[in-house]
Amino acid sequence: MDTASGPRRARDLMTSPVLTVPPDAPRAAVAALLVSHGIASAPVVDARGRLLGVVDERRLVGAADDAPAAELMTHVPTADPDTPVDELVDRLLDAGCRAVPILREEIPVGVVSRRDVLRRVARGELDVHGSHVAADAPVVVGVDGSDESVQALRWAAGVAQAEGVPLVALTASGPPDLYGTTGDLAQAARRLLEGAVRRALGDDAAERVRLRLEVREGRPARVLLRASEDARMLVLGTRHVEGLGDPPGGSVTARLVSRAWCPVVAVVPVPEHAPAGHAADAVSAGWGGQAR
Repeated sequence: MDTASGPRRARDLMTSPVLTVPPDAPRAAVAALLVSHGIASAPVVDARGRLLGVVDERRLVGAADDAPAAELMTHVPTADPDTPVDELVDRLLDAGCRAVPILREEIPVGVVSRRDVLRRVARGELDVHGSHVAADAPVVVGVDGSDESVQALRWAAGVAQAEGVPLVALTASGPPDLYGTTGDLAQAARRLLEGAVRRALGDDAAERVRLRLEVREGRPARVLLRASEDARMLVLGTRHVEGLGDPPGGSVTARLVSRAWCPVVAVVPVPEHAPAGHAADAVSAGWGGQAR
């Protein structure tokens, strides 16, 4: 993968160093800072440089002249330098904020604003993230134990075998809840994954395809999105297709179609009344939002 062709992490987009203001800075001083540097917001930090909030131009307009930054600031999402760009953009959009502070140990080390993102969009750097796939990049298939994912696994194995590349069967263990630890969830996910592989490929799968089983902690969409960064293809099972030209059904699939870093293929199982001998159909869902 060509990692030099566009931003991948927050550190690649952020503006640094950061212009900050103390909590007792008066409205006029904050406004002067924003105007003089052509920025729309500034982090408010304590005496040790730790983030308290963010004050932006919207809060300054109409505020009392003696209002300090502490009264004008709001709380916004934050990120760390290693946060993937797609997650960063999601936070900007979901919160409707002007900028996201990039923190290291609670201290702002950079800021990513909507303008920073727009500048990269204008250059085409957030649409094409490299035109080359590593020669040994794997086919990654998401497995949740359902019949649909078993068929997707079987289809993906055929592709990986034909192209002579590894097959990664991936499942998400999910975040721990009140009734289980991370270890418990990971073990359960591993058993589910191994069972799905046996159903799809039999006990001798490792002899026929370069198979790797992976369990990653997190929610399915995020886990699969991360995996797509280094994949040749991302394969998912789905129950149906919503309509001609629409992405295959399922919120996870729909999100991955628009955000994945590689081609996304949805495998739609053939209905029970289909003629004997028919295999599941692969419906290409297209390139992701950051596709190569």
